[in-house]
Amino acid sequence: MNEKQYTAKQWAELEGGHTMSEDSKALPFMQSLGEARMYKSRAQISREGARSITDHAFVSMLSLYAMSQDYESASMASNYAKATIARGSFSAPSPGGTDLYQTLFTLNKPDGLIGSPNDKILMSKVQIDNNKIKGFLRKIQNGNMSHGEAQSFFYRLEGQLAIQDPKLRAARRLTQNWGKLTTNQRTLVATQLDRYFKTSAYRSDMRPLFMKFARNNGLIVGQGKVKKIAKRVARGAAAFAAGYAAGKMTEL
Repeated sequence: MNEKQYTAKQWAELEGGHTMSEDSKALPFMQSLGEARMYKSRAQISREGARSITDHAFVSMLSLYAMSQDYESASMASNYAKATIARGSFSAPSPGGTDLYQTLFTLNKPDGLIGSPNDKILMSKVQIDNNKIKGFLRKIQNGNMSHGEAQSFFYRLEGQLAIQDPKLRAARRLTQNWGKLTTNQRTLVATQLDRYFKTSAYRSDMRPLFMKFARNNGLIVGQGKVKKIAKRVARGAAAFAAGYAAGKMTEL
């Protein structure tokens, strides 16, 4: 076993194709929360609120699954999943863990971190099934997540995290069927997930990994082009729905 261990930040730099910075090399493996990537302090977690935490968990797992379905990126997804579950259940603080681990820990132990009235209402709806999440990550690590298992997992996860953003819910419906998507559909969902990272999770250690995966596959496009793609995808879905309905009518 390789004894040299890197922080998630260092690993993300390396996997993202960047040279590890000298200050990153000097950091110990167990960082303080103040040196974390996505959430740098307890006060920041409290300011960003429960909605930010649940959305980050949701998008991180969608991104991991998409990456796991790609030949070139499957190992990155596997390594990240392995690092996330290496510390067991998400019930103990682990500043050296991945941002997904930190996010899941916060959702498991929100007291003192998430406390606004709106956050309390949202958290009363959130249900974290640690065993299901660990099972999902283990299958990503081992590369044996089936299409049906992904569909079932993400459908439940959307409800358990009380996801409300229609764009993220649409991203779930596409991502869970990644292996069956057209290039246009993959471009649409990858651009949406990339936009989430840029606007809401810029420091996430998942961001450089997902960007590398999406760019290597030519899945990130500008706003003008993505609108055209969205219209084509919508027309195709409408045509399919109409054809399906017509077929059902002929069976009656």
